[in-house]
Amino acid sequence: MVDSMVFFKNNPRYIFLLDGLGAILSAVLLAFVLPLFIDFLGMPLETLYTLSILPIVYAIYSLLCYFLNPFQWKFYLRVIASANFLYCLVTMVYLILNLDQTTIFGELYFVLEMLVIVSLATFEMKVSN
Repeated sequence: MVDSMVFFKNNPRYIFLLDGLGAILSAVLLAFVLPLFIDFLGMPLETLYTLSILPIVYAIYSLLCYFLNPFQWKFYLRVIASANFLYCLVTMVYLILNLDQTTIFGELYFVLEMLVIVSLATFEMKVSN
């Protein structure tokens, strides 16, 4: 953990790349893969598509930060870390609103996704301090 913290503090643009690629993965899963398993997960199709919007926006933001390599990178990293926390909150709200129809597998997927994203956002906050 300490070694990766040092690496990302010395090479901050790579954490934006990591975040952007992760956001693309989330968007692809939500928009294209999970809809194939709608009966297995129980989450409504509209909800999956709605949840895929934020990762697309986040991917654009993070990849722009990666390519532009801003001088004030700590500020931009705090922005995306906060946005990631917000995405988890939005996901939790949608999960609670659809709890009566989601299956245990759907609940497990979204809880695990939130754990991964909260871990990343927490790491991003630590790197930016």
